[in-house]
This record gives sequence, C-alpha cells and structure tokens, in this order.
Amino acid sequence: MTRIAVDRIETQQDALQFGDPIGCHYHWAEPDKVDAYGDSVRRLAAKVELAVDGFERTSTLSEDVFAGEAADTLRDRAAKRHEESAGVRDNLRGLGRAINAYSDVLRRHREGLEQLRAFAESKGLEVRDNRIWPPVETLPGGATQKQADAWESDWKAYQACFEAKIELRDARRAGTRELIKALGEYAGVHPDKDRAKLVAANANQVTFGELRREAAEEALEAVQANDAAEAARSTVEALKRREQSALDSLERLVIAEAPPEEIQAQAAKVQALHRELVDARVEARDAEAVAEREQAQANRAARNLEAAEQGRPRLVAETVAWQPAPDKDFEPADLKDRLG
Repeated sequence: MTRIAVDRIETQQDALQFGDPIGCHYHWAEPDKVDAYGDSVRRLAAKVELAVDGFERTSTLSEDVFAGEAADTLRDRAAKRHEESAGVRDNLRGLGRAINAYSDVLRRHREGLEQLRAFAESKGLEVRDNRIWPPVETLPGGATQKQADAWESDWKAYQACFEAKIELRDARRAGTRELIKALGEYAGVHPDKDRAKLVAANANQVTFGELRREAAEEALEAVQANDAAEAARSTVEALKRREQSALDSLERLVIAEAPPEEIQAQAAKVQALHRELVDARVEARDAEAVAEREQAQANRAARNLEAAEQGRPRLVAETVAWQPAPDKDFEPADLKDRLG
C-alpha cells in the first residue's frame, strides 16, 4: 500500500492543545481556482473522447471497405490505441471529478473558518493575527461573582471554538486523503514507488523523486516557520504596546486618586498583560529557533538535490528531532478543571 503524507502546511498544528491560540485564517488554494482546474481536466477528457471514437471506427472497418495485410495491421493497432485512449479518457474524467469534489471540501473549510471567527467575535473572544486567543488563565483574588461568571462563559466559548477547529481540520484532511487516493488511482502517481533514476550515496541509494520531495517539503516548512516567527514577534510588539497603555492608565488613576477598587482592577489588568507578554516572548524565542533550524534543513536538502543532479554523491544521514530542555519551573495549567 502506498504511504501518503499530507497537510505538511499544518504540521505544527498536529499538536494543537487546549489553551493554544486557534488559527481561523484560510490560506489554502482558492476553491474556485481548484474547481476551474477540475473542469479543464474534464474538458480534456471530452477531447480525448474524439480520439476514442476515431480509433474505434478504424478498428471496426469491414473487409469490404479495407482488406489486405496492411488493413489488418492498421485495425490491430487502432484496437490497441482505442483501449489505451479509452483508459486515458476514463482516468481524466475520474481525476476531474475528484478535483471538483476537493474544491467543495476547500469551500466548506473556508466557510467553516469564517463562521468560526464570527462565532468567536460574537462571544467576545479576542481575535487578532488571524487567531482566536484564549481568555486569561486566572482571575484576581478579589474578582466578583459577575466577573467569575463572565470568565467561565469565555472559557466555554473558547472550548466550543476549539472543538469546531478540530472538526474542520479533520474534515479537510479527510478530503485531502481522498484527493491523494484519486491521484494514485487515476494518474498513477505513487510517491513511494518512484521509478526514477537511482543516485549512489555511499552505501545507500536515493531517488531523484525523493530528493525533490524532501527539498520541497523542507522549503515549505522553512517558509511556514519563518512566518510563525514573524507572527510571534508581531504578537510581542502588540502586547508591549498594550502593557504600556495599561501602565499609563494605571499611573493616571493613581495621580487622580481614583477609588481603590478601580486602581486594583487596573493593576490586575497590568499584571495579566505582563504575564501574557512574558509568555509571548518565550514563544517568540522558540519560534525563531525553529525558523533557524528549518532554514538550515531546507538549505541542506537543496544542496543534496543539486549535488545529485550533478552526479556528485553526498552523505545521507538521518536528522535527530530537536526537543527543548524541560523547564523545571513550568507547570502546565489544568484548564479542564476550571471548566468543571
């Protein structure tokens, strides 16, 4: 059985955990363009139908019309071409239908993400950088019952968004697997059965197809990692501005000798923003480290492909997955207990 690896663009979201920001931005191919491509494949099948008819008519010419050794040879060849062209026609039709079906999958996924974003905004959740952010993890000790009820309601709304995101992701991936299956069935594309020329690499052998796929995947992951690092840096800058604005508001309340409860509430807001900023800085540093590592892997894969195409063998080694050292002071928040 052919092994298929799909959805490389969302590899990082395989580990989406409750309490993480939920992505609600559609960044896949436009459904209308995919649909148009499927239609073009089916139109090509209609053109091949003309060849199918022509070969069929030629292969069934009667002896009264065309006789002799040359006629028999022509009829035999036409019969073979008829069988081949009929197979091409059927494959193109099936592939076109599969592509059209996948465009519907993408269209439903895009609409689902739009509805997810609208739902989050209607529930008062924070939506920025094309992500739905979870509520603050803790409430100040002096929070009122009304504040506690609102906090619990926000977390329940976030939980609904999280479950909807998982369902959308799984449905799109199922559609992607169906498209890949159709590609293998109708187009004969089997990534694990690449019969391309072999290139020696010490005691091992690799195929050009594998090197090309590896280079493309590593390049894509490097682009995604750099985008994630840039988004993390933007988040840090935005939180710094929000924290400074909150500090300025707290200073004005103190100078104006506002009621103690207002000052306390503003101080709690400053503390919450500061904790969020600290976490965001840690995430930004991690994202930058991942981006540097992915870029290095992409460069190495590109050099391997270039060397193979030029006939120069290179060492092929397995890379060890990097894992951050455990933080002794980190204790994961148990948000499920807070939701009851």
